[in-house]
Amino acid sequence: MTNMVITRGNPMVSQCAFTFDDGPMRIPIDAWLEALEQGGARGTFFLTGEWFDRYPAKAREMIARGHELTTHTYHHRRMADVTKAVFFEELKLAELAYQEATGRPAPAFMRFPYASYRQENLEWLREWNYVLVEGEDTVDWSGPPSAQLVKQVLPKLVNGAILMFHANEIAKETPMAVKSLIQQAQAKGLAAVSVSELLHSNGLIADERSWQVRFKPVPQDFLQSEQWKQVADEEELRQLAADSLEWGNPKAPSGAGAYVRWLQTLSARVKSDGDTRFVARSFADQYWAYAYASVRGDRLVLEDFATKEAHADALVYILQWAAREASALGCEWVTSTKDMRLIHTLCEQLGFEAEIVLQKE
Repeated sequence: MTNMVITRGNPMVSQCAFTFDDGPMRIPIDAWLEALEQGGARGTFFLTGEWFDRYPAKAREMIARGHELTTHTYHHRRMADVTKAVFFEELKLAELAYQEATGRPAPAFMRFPYASYRQENLEWLREWNYVLVEGEDTVDWSGPPSAQLVKQVLPKLVNGAILMFHANEIAKETPMAVKSLIQQAQAKGLAAVSVSELLHSNGLIADERSWQVRFKPVPQDFLQSEQWKQVADEEELRQLAADSLEWGNPKAPSGAGAYVRWLQTLSARVKSDGDTRFVARSFADQYWAYAYASVRGDRLVLEDFATKEAHADALVYILQWAAREASALGCEWVTSTKDMRLIHTLCEQLGFEAEIVLQKE
């Protein structure tokens, strides 16, 4: 898709989009979510990379609740004032934060903080095939009372409207106004949809961008290889499922039947083909980590991994195992799309040649 600035959807389609910038830093975002959901609406949130790094669990929850999340630079910079190198660093850091928080590729559409951009910035966006989404400024950033905000926005509530709100401590009145405006939209026959759906009404599909970290495998002598073993039989699987369910792994299920569902997930990995590896680290009569990897050409891909402990050394053990396994298999690289920035730092400390690169497949 060539770069373009989108300010509204298709005026012939009865849709509108409620969009929110920033993400609150001092107050919960739940009031905004509840305001949307009471009216059966889905919102699109343009959030900074800093927000994704602070609230990864909330990001996953919002997506699970049907809302759309995308980026708003990493540090909320005035992008018209930065160099090209800083411009792309802000985009890349925001994409990495989004991907690590959500486990998904980052959508290639965004919004500039303060609507601060110049023509040259649009040319730079074109290099990454981005869409810039603007819309109707509701001026809620000035903190008006909800009744005044409704009065200001109501005339703008038409087919294809993209309404730009904020979700932060200044716009405390916005959720109350949104409740009323969604009711008004419904009365007009307007469906409050995500920006992606609004783009579809214009015949546009935004790209997605995904990064990976990769490093050259160099076996290390101090790997405690006796602690790692292939997970195979039913008894090992049951113990691993029981132990790892308590680690706080965001991929593990919760609630009624969580153990059975998690055991089924892990069992499916054992039944995979010969190009996969499913190993676990056993220590002091319990499991402390697992790694699920596959061989793809010249790469050993870390598909999933988890550790009992949150500290970095727990991940170091997985990287050391992966380096040894990849070297034995003759793989040129070990790659991962999880914890990319941390893995990159740890690899540098371990003496592995490492880089974070755009995933091309």
